[in-house]
Amino acid sequence: MHSVLRPAWLSMLTAGALLSAPLAFAQTPWQAAHPNRAQVIQRADRLDHRIDHARLVGEIPPWRAQALHLQVARVRWQQQAVAQRHDGGLPRAQWLALNRREAAISREIAQ
Repeated sequence: MHSVLRPAWLSMLTAGALLSAPLAFAQTPWQAAHPNRAQVIQRADRLDHRIDHARLVGEIPPWRAQALHLQVARVRWQQQAVAQRHDGGLPRAQWLALNRREAAISREIAQ
């Protein structure tokens, strides 16, 4: 009897995981309305984590980590300032400019 219930339990567990997977990746209404801003903010968060990790493992000195965090903070401030001027959205040209800036910061972390 134990061996009969085990496959059924496993299949129910697998089905539940597969059905709930899309819910885990669902966007909030704000992210759906402002995908460019959400992308810039998420990338800035990842950059901050990468900077912290690089400092902790000794890849960059603390003064460099502080300077990089300041650059990321400037990107956040810029996206917020632009969004305020454009009814909460981020126009494509400004989004691309912020992406280029974040890519430059990312390259600086990797050096």
